Amino acid sequence: MKLSNPITISAVSTLLVLQTLGCSQQQTSALPTVNSSFESTAELAAPAQKSTTSQASTPASSTITVAHFKKMLTSSSKLPQAVSYLKKNIKKVTPSTGTLLVLTLENAQNKYLDAWTDQYTESIQKKLMNMYASTGVYGDEKVEDMIKRTTDPALKKLLSNTKNSGYQIINVEGYYMPIIDYDQYDAYDDYVTKDINDYVDIMAEESDEPALMDAGLVIGWDKLLVRTLDMEQFILKYPHSNRLSVIQQNYSYAVYTVFYGADNTPLFDSTSKTIDPDAKKQYLDLLNDTDTAEDYPSSTLLSDLHGLMDLAAQSNYKLTSKLEAYRAQVAPLEL
Repeated sequence: MKLSNPITISAVSTLLVLQTLGCSQQQTSALPTVNSSFESTAELAAPAQKSTTSQASTPASSTITVAHFKKMLTSSSKLPQAVSYLKKNIKKVTPSTGTLLVLTLENAQNKYLDAWTDQYTESIQKKLMNMYASTGVYGDEKVEDMIKRTTDPALKKLLSNTKNSGYQIINVEGYYMPIIDYDQYDAYDDYVTKDINDYVDIMAEESDEPALMDAGLVIGWDKLLVRTLDMEQFILKYPHSNRLSVIQQNYSYAVYTVFYGADNTPLFDSTSKTIDPDAKKQYLDLLNDTDTAEDYPSSTLLSDLHGLMDLAAQSNYKLTSKLEAYRAQVAPLEL
């Protein structure tokens, strides 16, 4: 639905980070499931076994169905085993079956995200904070570096299990929390369909370098715009992708941020009403670059942003009621 009274930018900031990273309960429940009819027929072939006689049939255990893989994902504690298994066996399947397996894994990682987050208790938070207190290093290292840094056996085990389950650790407003590590899916690049490769690339950009932290934009406006354009192109290119609805939802939040910014990094200053100088420069540079139009053909976002910047130029880049009305028209937040 379209909001008649848009929610606050801080809420959008939080939602964009969590939705893009797959950390929201709303998104987890809404994440598309794999096709059940396909699941029942797709098979993961085990290595061929030599028969002792010419009439011997292939043992039932030599073929593993996707349903079997799902049985490996019946609890959060089984994720390391399932991740390891998939990496070893995905090369044996077709791209369509490989896609099904990878999306089944992602669904499970989203499903069990709360369970993993619950393991990062107050005592674990204190251990992590104390680990960095005397180092002069901010606690936003990769989980593999965190594993090397800690000397606490219990913490090392938790971090290792987190990593082996396919999660990364980020620090959000001083709180350490797991998120899906989309770089892990690089191992499956050659075994999934093109749309899922592109989907993973989009998700990995945000998991590697979140756009919004602490209610502020922490990447450049140009990078924000390019990421949003990539989502738009995905929507145009893959109208039947299993992950279309996920990208559409993330795209809505991202577009809103392109036109409004965040609480601590608004596009237009709340007092002076002038546009953020970095945003002005970076947006205009991209809009005036012929490569941008070539890279993102048929982009509604580029057209809408052109309209905003043209209107802003008429008011010396100060926010006016006309600009406000235009923003509300082209960037409504849809939930």
